[in-house]
Amino acid sequence: PTGSGRRCPPERADDSAGCGGSGKDGGRAAAGLEAASVGSGTRFEPWLVGGEVPRVDCESPEGFRRALEFIARRVPVVMEHLDVMPRTSGWTLDYLREHTTEWPGLNVLRSSGSDNRYLYYVGDQADRDMSAFRDAPRQASQDLRMSFGSFLRAAREDPSGRYYLQAPLVLREAREDGTVEEVWSKGIDGTLRADCDRDLDRERLSAIEVAGRFGHWSRSQLFVGPSETLSPIHYDQYDNLFSQVAGVKSFLLFDPRAAEGLYPFPLAHPYDEYAMVDLQNVDERAFPRARSALEGGGAVVVLKPGESLYIPTHWWHHVQGGAARGAWSISVNFWYSIHRVLHEAPHPLPLHLELELARHAELLLADLCGSAHVGRLAALLREDADDQDGEGRSDVVSLPTRNFLLYRLARLLGAGEVRSFVHEYFPPERFDRGAA
Repeated sequence: PTGSGRRCPPERADDSAGCGGSGKDGGRAAAGLEAASVGSGTRFEPWLVGGEVPRVDCESPEGFRRALEFIARRVPVVMEHLDVMPRTSGWTLDYLREHTTEWPGLNVLRSSGSDNRYLYYVGDQADRDMSAFRDAPRQASQDLRMSFGSFLRAAREDPSGRYYLQAPLVLREAREDGTVEEVWSKGIDGTLRADCDRDLDRERLSAIEVAGRFGHWSRSQLFVGPSETLSPIHYDQYDNLFSQVAGVKSFLLFDPRAAEGLYPFPLAHPYDEYAMVDLQNVDERAFPRARSALEGGGAVVVLKPGESLYIPTHWWHHVQGGAARGAWSISVNFWYSIHRVLHEAPHPLPLHLELELARHAELLLADLCGSAHVGRLAALLREDADDQDGEGRSDVVSLPTRNFLLYRLARLLGAGEVRSFVHEYFPPERFDRGAA
């Protein structure tokens, strides 16, 4: 930064985010929050909720302009009548089966038992040392590859498991000459590809990209699952435009600074980007800052067919599927790359880049000293930030790394903010092997 560093204040995902307005084309929080949104079927504790995500009707140009104001501020918004991929409105389970192939490469998650909970378990990543948690147990679900037809058959014939398809429709990679190469899934036929490509409102997608200063939209993904699927609270390193086709999806969202109360898994853990806190049953003894950091900070939304939700990159989201008994939920999304903003970061760092900064600091500690030592080094960093005379002063191996981090954090965030940053993102509970 050219001037002295500082931190951005936390955001909210409800109407108190300051992008107010009311009426057909303005942001509005739905009435009857307690009754409508925090019902008995929700899989999180009610005290987490403080409001609802605002809604904007995008049928008119003025309404769409209002939605772009939310996106420009990187706060969530529900967009009604956005219709960027209008042909998906006719998609049903039978239609998808008719227009998918027997290619066995679609990604499917299988949850054992009745928990119906789905998490990605990534046990090996080439860009980091994963040795500290190599033996971490797999929880909730396993990853499978199969065709769409096999997915439906397994869902019908396996009473001991529940299945949830999350498969890319198209991957888009930016070339150096500015063009974009598209690679379409082998699991869909020409008709389904035409549904995705023909009449796609690229003008609106481009306007969203410009308003949010995003990179290009890098992939579109299909989600198909039974009622009551749960993707526990996590964040993605993409800006996400999520559209509901059939059934409903319920979301609980928190801004990136909620990491303080959610306790993200260590980056060396296979559940990196997920929270260690279970929002269905918050263990306040194991995670002492959960209530103080999270209470009333979440915003909810029930997304219905024809509606789209903007989820900013690094915003925490807890996603529950809903449909009539025996029915299925169908969704499609667009993920936008964040590489551009990483290379052209504004200062002060917005909230999502502050969480990304914490990731880079943790990766640096693991790269230089090994992932098994990150917890101890985080404890030394807390001592440094507290200006305590502990063992850190004599640890000459890690001292240069810690000094470098403290210096850079002081430049980016301001010297007076280093202590709060270190304590928020590097609490001891995150690196406790028993807890993780």
